[in-house]
Amino acid sequence: MKTSPIKLLRDRDAFWTALQDQVLGWKELLALVAFVVITCALYGVVMAGGRSPLLSFYVAVKLPLLFLGTTAIVALFNWMAASLLGSGLSFRSTFFVVFAAMTLSCWILLAFIPVAAFFLISGVPTSGTHEQLSYAHDAILMTHVCILALAGFVGNAALLNGLRSVVKTDCPVYGLFALWIAAFAFVGCQLSWIFRPFVCNPFLPVAFMRADCLKGNFYEFIFTDLLPFLVTGAQ
Repeated sequence: MKTSPIKLLRDRDAFWTALQDQVLGWKELLALVAFVVITCALYGVVMAGGRSPLLSFYVAVKLPLLFLGTTAIVALFNWMAASLLGSGLSFRSTFFVVFAAMTLSCWILLAFIPVAAFFLISGVPTSGTHEQLSYAHDAILMTHVCILALAGFVGNAALLNGLRSVVKTDCPVYGLFALWIAAFAFVGCQLSWIFRPFVCNPFLPVAFMRADCLKGNFYEFIFTDLLPFLVTGAQ
């Protein structure tokens, strides 16, 4: 196998060499996909919390779908952006780069599972007032948002140096990277909003997806509901 999740973690130069030589195939892609699915399922169980085994199962299914769906959509956008900026990357190469970034993000996510479990055990009460339970739910939700955002950014940033070696010299690498990060953030955040819930809400019934999943958007929720409540609740 020309590359694998472990090889990608240990020797990213070998990945770029294999990408340039165009020797990466379905076997390598399936290995990356399998690692993303397994890691996201494990993190999903912790992310859902311990109140509902059913929600833990749902999130173990939904989080891999979220990551794979985001990666597939972003790969198409990234290829178009790379073409417009004259990178010289083919769709096949762009697809592998995007999945490699997602794989590295999942390594970071895997390392954060004990941290997420610690926040879950220590920061989510089983009883309390409505305000206390709401604050705990929003705090743990924001913690997961930050962990996922950090994993996504660092996973992509880890490939930035290698990206310079495969694009044409006149391609603005930092501009391309900024567009790729923006695409990941926008698509990932909005898909996560549609696929909610991911964290057990003590006031709502467990469901695979909310009935109003297409209503509103992620950013409106974060900046008009979640953050203001956390700020006022901490005072």
